[in-house]
Amino acid sequence: MSSSEVRLTADGVLKQDPVFVKADQVLFTVLESAVQTRIMRLRLGEKSATKLHPDATTSEFEATFTADGGTYAFVQSKGNLNLKLVIRDAATGKDAVFDPGGGFAGVRRPSFHPAGDRVCFGIPAATGQEIASVGRDGRDRKTLTAGGINNWPAYSPDGKRIAFCSSRDGTLALFVMGADGTGVKRVGKLDGMQLRPSWSPDGARLCFTWNRGGVYGIYSTNLDGTELVRLTDGGERSDFAAWSPDGESVVFVGERKGRFDLYRVRVL
Repeated sequence: MSSSEVRLTADGVLKQDPVFVKADQVLFTVLESAVQTRIMRLRLGEKSATKLHPDATTSEFEATFTADGGTYAFVQSKGNLNLKLVIRDAATGKDAVFDPGGGFAGVRRPSFHPAGDRVCFGIPAATGQEIASVGRDGRDRKTLTAGGINNWPAYSPDGKRIAFCSSRDGTLALFVMGADGTGVKRVGKLDGMQLRPSWSPDGARLCFTWNRGGVYGIYSTNLDGTELVRLTDGGERSDFAAWSPDGESVVFVGERKGRFDLYRVRVL
């Protein structure tokens, strides 16, 4: 472990998808059992996390929130490869659902528009995997990309752009496009595989996972690929980065000696 890394959890259980709800709260997914994943809430500074939905009996993962935290969405699995998008009002608990049906059509990695009017996500398609979006009510589906593998979309803080990863140039690489799917531009020309981008609060930079020679690390970069910075050290896996709301640090999942925990590293 790098001396700059601060460990936030200590149970070692498999984790994924940290996301900030507020400056001092992170939600993430844990593998609770062989057949169920669960969304957990960690208040920074506390030693243990709590269940977001204590009564959930089906797998839930990949949570995303509106900027004000009033509405959130997550993926829910009820078996038979049925992965649906649940959009929930935090105050009332009322749900809207986008259900693409069974088979290989499940929703993955949703991202809520900061204003709360749309949710984008990755979903299998005849041409590979596309990025689509639906309204807050789970309706009005729009396709934003086509051709190849396109995944891990993330709305920018101002809601005008979406960062994502695509295989359109032969390997999974970072791209940015307008929120309507226009103006696609690649972020630099990096070798290897890039995954799971997260925006800085000012919208000027991205942090992401980069597989270089089989080693997964967390990096940050400007949108044109300049000022590339490695945020994690060593040969062990670091993945699933989330930029903090104050812009000063990144939380990620680190695999250290076979154990998976949340870590925090300052952004230099």
